[in-house]
Amino acid sequence: MKRTGEIVFSFIGIILFGSLCIGSFMLYGTIGESTGTKDLAQEFITDENIKDVTAAQIITFLQNFFLYLGAISLLCTAGGILSIIRIRKNESVGKVLIATAILGGVLTLFAGFLGSIAYLIAGITNVSKNKKLARQY
Repeated sequence: MKRTGEIVFSFIGIILFGSLCIGSFMLYGTIGESTGTKDLAQEFITDENIKDVTAAQIITFLQNFFLYLGAISLLCTAGGILSIIRIRKNESVGKVLIATAILGGVLTLFAGFLGSIAYLIAGITNVSKNKKLARQY
């Protein structure tokens, strides 16, 4: 049975999560080196009249957030790649795709929403095709 739709939607999810991963790691690497970021954080502190937080702490928080977002996106991308490999071997991976979609969407704080939707469509399609095959036998 052809699994073209599932592979296409999984590949779309891989591209979306992969671009989120690359973008997050790029922001992680450049946010601390930019003097504009330090000026912007200092301006935010003075505008909001915050006394307990320094600009360095805000920049560190942003760096850690982008590192977290990149790591979660990388795991979701790897899950999509593994599911495509298993789809080509005609195995059932619908539950894996659905779990990756839900966890990827929630853990990326809905930044990976579109990739999660693509994985969810591929997972539901895979589960429904496998149920149709089980009924035929």
